[in-house]
This record gives sequence, structure tokens and C-alpha cells, in this order.
Amino acid sequence: MTFSQYISEMEEPIIMTMGSFDVFDSLSQELDSKLSETFSSPEEGIQTIRDIMANYGANLPIINDLNSEGDEMALDVETPEGPLILYIIYSLTDNDDYEFYAELTDDDGLEEILSDEDEEEKD
Repeated sequence: MTFSQYISEMEEPIIMTMGSFDVFDSLSQELDSKLSETFSSPEEGIQTIRDIMANYGANLPIINDLNSEGDEMALDVETPEGPLILYIIYSLTDNDDYEFYAELTDDDGLEEILSDEDEEEKD
């Protein structure tokens, strides 16, 4: 399954009750800060993201069968300001821990992230 197919087959969106650009900036800063450390398992990283999102009124669904090598996902988030996407990517490091990155973005931002990844793969 390609990543685009995965996005098109996503389940119900996450509902985020708090929403303003100040809130989104704060959420982004907290994601950057808390995800700057490595994690001992994919579940630990996802739980950290789940905890952060809960602070902003969004309940991240349970994500089962996380890939032990790494993965990426995009989850729809409905906000008072309109639909957004929570993009998450994680990978196994050489030290057998996990690096995570997550960003709350819109469709254009997701396309930019994916095009940046395509360019990095070509290098």
C-alpha cells in the first residue's frame, strides 16, 4: 500500500476542540520540544504525542501494530479553524531507540513535507 492510499483509507478524523493559530503554534512548539529526545519504543513516542494532543482537546486514537523499523502516518484532525492533518514519522536509530517527528499541518504543508522526503530519497 502506498502512503497516498493509506491517507485515502484513513478512519474517522480526530476532533480537536481548541483551535486558533496561537494554539496551533503552541502545540507545534510542544511537539518539537517533547519529541527532541529519543524513545525506547514506537509506543512510547506515540503515547507522548497522544498526551500532547490531549492537552489541546484532541484524543489521538489507539494505533495498533506499530512497525518496529519505523513508519509514517497522517491523521485527519477537525478543528474549529477547519481541517488539518497530524503528520507523524518515526524511525529506528543505530542505537536501537526511536526518533519521532510530528507536525500539525494542512494539505499544502503535507504535500511540502512529502516532496521534501522525495528529494531527500533522491540524494
